[in-house]
Amino acid sequence: MPLIIQIYSFVFSFLFGIFFEILLSINSKFIYSSNLFVKIISSIIFILFNKLLYFFIIFRINYGVLHIYFLLSILLGYIFMCKVKNKILNLF
Repeated sequence: MPLIIQIYSFVFSFLFGIFFEILLSINSKFIYSSNLFVKIISSIIFILFNKLLYFFIIFRINYGVLHIYFLLSILLGYIFMCKVKNKILNLF
């Protein structure tokens, strides 16, 4: 795989980690404030949507080749967004 495609995949995975954290905080509002049926349905839809969206876009970028450092990049984006969100919330 050419280096530029790996860089695109790495950057996309990092940005997807940020996107995932934002969607997870929105989904947690449904999980903690609803009945059991809504919790189960929203969790299933959340998981399927994120999984399919990530693999569809990574397929468009590099034909679906998935390396461990792409997954680590998602984790890094998620942790980064958690830290930034906490710092922003502490300012107010």
